[in-house]
Amino acid sequence: MLSLLLPACSSLLPSPCQSTSRWQRRATTELSAPRIDRRAALAAALAAAAAPAHAQQLTFATTPTGLRYADIKPGTGTGEEVVSAESRVTFHVKGRLVGKQGWVFVDSQEEDEPYRLTMNKDDMIPGLAEGLLGMQKGGSRRLVIPSTLGYSGRDQQPVPRSFGQRQRLFTTVLNQNRLRQESEGLGAGNDVAGVVALDIQVINVRPPL
Repeated sequence: MLSLLLPACSSLLPSPCQSTSRWQRRATTELSAPRIDRRAALAAALAAAAAPAHAQQLTFATTPTGLRYADIKPGTGTGEEVVSAESRVTFHVKGRLVGKQGWVFVDSQEEDEPYRLTMNKDDMIPGLAEGLLGMQKGGSRRLVIPSTLGYSGRDQQPVPRSFGQRQRLFTTVLNQNRLRQESEGLGAGNDVAGVVALDIQVINVRPPL
């Protein structure tokens, strides 16, 4: 919508007659290296998540809940083909985990199997439910979802269909130790672990049954 031959031992270790000052300098440099600023890391991660799709400049808006979204491609749907609070929506989604350097945990287009969900009926992460509202049939949108609007359980959509992908996703976003540590360093609700970026492509929108 990611060879080995070792040199001679003498080239790996200093000989007794060699000066150790070079090794001492290296150790001193490593010990004195500045710590990574967590807030800068968060800002860099969010900027990466919001990177333009296909070199297209995206303009993001932020809702009162903290959801960031940008339309990649406007849709053509009108009336019941616009997502409302009770619509049945068929869509492709590509999900990336910001705290894992943009690791892709779901890509329904690659699987050739879209998601089919009903608004206000199927359990989905709050950021997805909010971000789908107002989308038109044929439209594409990028969502950058803070942890407060992200996963809080293993049954919330979009759930990866691969067992391995599910395990890796949930052991990261639901890892309470990591969430606590990042919240303490960045402030409550600002942890990187739970931030996800979703690219949504709406295929079809239908009225409720």
